[in-house]
Amino acid sequence: MATLYSLFATLLFYFQLLLFVFCVLVASAAGLAASPLLALVRRRPAANWIAAQVLRVLAEQVLGVAVDVDGTEHLAHARVQPCIIVANHQSLLDVLWLACVLPHRTVVVANMFIAHLPVLGWFMRLAGNLFVRQGDKLSIKALFDGALRSLEHDRVSVVLFPEGRRNGGSESLLEFKKGAFYLAYCTHAPIIPIAVQSTRALYSWSDRRFCRNAVIRMRVLPPIATESLAEEDIPALISSTRNDIQKSCIALSSAHANQQ
Repeated sequence: MATLYSLFATLLFYFQLLLFVFCVLVASAAGLAASPLLALVRRRPAANWIAAQVLRVLAEQVLGVAVDVDGTEHLAHARVQPCIIVANHQSLLDVLWLACVLPHRTVVVANMFIAHLPVLGWFMRLAGNLFVRQGDKLSIKALFDGALRSLEHDRVSVVLFPEGRRNGGSESLLEFKKGAFYLAYCTHAPIIPIAVQSTRALYSWSDRRFCRNAVIRMRVLPPIATESLAEEDIPALISSTRNDIQKSCIALSSAHANQQ
């Protein structure tokens, strides 16, 4: 009986994973279709917002995953000026909550391998998103230059995951890398931190778990002004931002546990 239950749970996991891929492909196709027209009017990043709206609806209706966002008023800053949005990085579920809070004119930093995927990669390239190959100094330099151009020339916000890689849903965040904060120093763009509860209970590849009827809880923290940021202040800013995000992640997870 236990073996049959385990087999059934595994089949459900892969079925839900296929549904996830379907949702991402449909959303990417929507963004891909909109990209050429938006490129003509120099609004390429708006394709990201279009794809995000499609994915947000599909996540709720097809995957059964909703997102509960606290502090959405802080995202208003990204409507009036380019911002640097930083968040903890956990799993493939990150794309679902990101779809719910992505400002209208925003690009996302992603791993280089995504750029070579069919449909998703085509869309992300056309929409002006940025890519980086981990550990490649030339790629990291190109990413910084691209992000600088996006903020200063194109006047669009940039989403970065300062941990640099997925932390596996742990509430103990990885150490933050310097890039996003040095970018803020160079551009004086406000930093908007985002904290997302641990999603390990909702999704785990190793445990073959992908829950339906689930809610991802997240919090948008107040923007951090960087107009007077000096280069020597960057380490302290990295530390305080990481601590604020981690505290909020723990608080979100604890509040969820208390409600159960």
